[in-house]
Amino acid sequence: MLRWSRRLLAGLNILNWVAGLLILATIALVAFAAPDMLAAALHGKMKHPEAAVTWLRWVMVITAPVILFAHVILTRLIAMIDEVRAGKPFAGANAARLRHIAWALLGIQLLDLAYGFVSIAASERTGEYFGWSFGLTGWLAILMLFILARIFERGAAMQDELEQTI
Repeated sequence: MLRWSRRLLAGLNILNWVAGLLILATIALVAFAAPDMLAAALHGKMKHPEAAVTWLRWVMVITAPVILFAHVILTRLIAMIDEVRAGKPFAGANAARLRHIAWALLGIQLLDLAYGFVSIAASERTGEYFGWSFGLTGWLAILMLFILARIFERGAAMQDELEQTI
């Protein structure tokens, strides 16, 4: 099961980079190389089509760090699986990895708020709905990960104490 999970996470990391870079390249092409074409295509379909171009540029700025944060999450999970397979689930390194995952997820959540702000502004300007809603799930996951990191830290310390007494 762990071997399959590791392969899945490695595949997802590759997909993260490939899809992320393709999305960034497409947005760059449309929003920076041909913004007038996009605005012309949207002219008459919405108020202020240039706001959609600005929104697309902001999406690109927001997407780039999300790709990096997703990479951090996936690689830390892979490293944790490797520790578990080695028989050391409560290694101190796993506590640090959980904390890294929590910080990366916090970064994604903050970027999601930025995306929401940009989308709401673009929606108001253009009269079109750009699709965003606030969710608590990610914020609860961050809290849970920080708590689990502390539990793992304590478990690693207890395991070290046990090994020293034996």
